[in-house]
Amino acid sequence: MKKILFALACILSMVACKQNGEQTKEKVEDPATISEVPKAALEEALPAEEVKHEYFSQDLATFELYGRVQSVTYTQEHSFPITVQFNDTGNVTAIVRVVSEVEKENAEFQYNNVKQIEYIRFESDSPWVTLLGYEEGDGFKAPRTYTSSNQVGNYIEETYHRDSKGLVTNVELQEVVHFGTVENNEPVSIEFSDFDKKGNWLKCTIKHGDTAFVKVRTITYFSDK
Repeated sequence: MKKILFALACILSMVACKQNGEQTKEKVEDPATISEVPKAALEEALPAEEVKHEYFSQDLATFELYGRVQSVTYTQEHSFPITVQFNDTGNVTAIVRVVSEVEKENAEFQYNNVKQIEYIRFESDSPWVTLLGYEEGDGFKAPRTYTSSNQVGNYIEETYHRDSKGLVTNVELQEVVHFGTVENNEPVSIEFSDFDKKGNWLKCTIKHGDTAFVKVRTITYFSDK
């Protein structure tokens, strides 16, 4: 079994990709080292006074969302869209996967003892679950690790390193099959190409060896009072 997943901003889009379709593949001639969007380009696109890289709540930090977000929808080719909904205090109220025009599936999610989401599960994906890990310390934090596991010895763990804006700068992958580590030295590159006025990324391209796919986020906000 070999399932390479990437959990940028939301592990849920990874789950949808893994369980419900093959990723789009294209030949990558020379994958580059991971790099963030040039600072000058970001500042040109987003007026500095409008961008605050501070999380409004822990649940919004879990999904790497700035501002008072009402919902975020993740889309990717060959995957079912997933929408995360929040109330006006920034807490998750639902995680929904749209299977068809008439069929939707709600995920089960659980918190750890410091009120961070650490477990996400769709019944149709059983026994596979998503586990989130965080660094210790004060303040709202985006996850450091994402693990897709069948809970019986098979898993893929992804460790993320971020810059001061929350963008991923480095990814470490570890795959275990039947309790044995699988060696995988193919390079990973991530390119962010769109941001909104809150500083949230809207599009990213992820490349791993010869595999490449694009993720898109559609974000709605509560009206500022």
